[in-house]
Amino acid sequence: MHLKLPRPMHGWRVFAGEVGIIVIGVLIALGAEQVVQASHQRQEARQADDIIRAELGLNLGRLQSRNEIRECVSRRIEEIQAILDKGADNPSIVTPSWIGRPQYWAFLSGRWEAETQAGNTALIDRHKLAEYGLMYAKMGDLLNEMAFEQTDWAKLRTLEHLKRLDSVAAFQLNTALQDARYRNWRLALVTSQVFEQAKPLGLKALKNVTPGSRAICLPITTTRAEANRVSVWPFGEP
Repeated sequence: MHLKLPRPMHGWRVFAGEVGIIVIGVLIALGAEQVVQASHQRQEARQADDIIRAELGLNLGRLQSRNEIRECVSRRIEEIQAILDKGADNPSIVTPSWIGRPQYWAFLSGRWEAETQAGNTALIDRHKLAEYGLMYAKMGDLLNEMAFEQTDWAKLRTLEHLKRLDSVAAFQLNTALQDARYRNWRLALVTSQVFEQAKPLGLKALKNVTPGSRAICLPITTTRAEANRVSVWPFGEP
């Protein structure tokens, strides 16, 4: 018994051609969809990159502001060291009128975190993404250093209220001063690393519009009333 296959209405050759056209059409449609999807991903990658770069630029601007007072911090440290050294021979000290403190700068990371959670950072070039992540990590490290630094300077400001230094107070203040000295050095070191890292990425520091206190740059003979008068904060200095 022989089975006869139904013949296409216009012949097998024509049928094969029609199927081929359909297959090619499907492939073209799939290819076009992939092209559109790839274009969309490139656009999302550019947007995520621009957002992150803008946030890093703002942070670099704040780092730049911190770096501008580094010499003031170093000078104040040496002035305090001189007072403590003299107190080792004569407990009666010349009480400084003003110690001040370095400005504490908060660094932004909200945009980086939002783009990461949305999965958009995965679309960015892997090398650039790794560099961005490292910069944010270093800025987090700097943020911690500045937070501890504020505690050091709060202790050092007790000198404004002392007339004499006993051995316990001298030891505690020297300890706080050496800690402040190290943190100022480390802030300068990591800041320079971050700016060097930004160069090949073409990242520029954006203008820092947040008011910056230069209380640490005022002369050590400045009165508290005068320091508060020139303060950028409406409620004065701590």
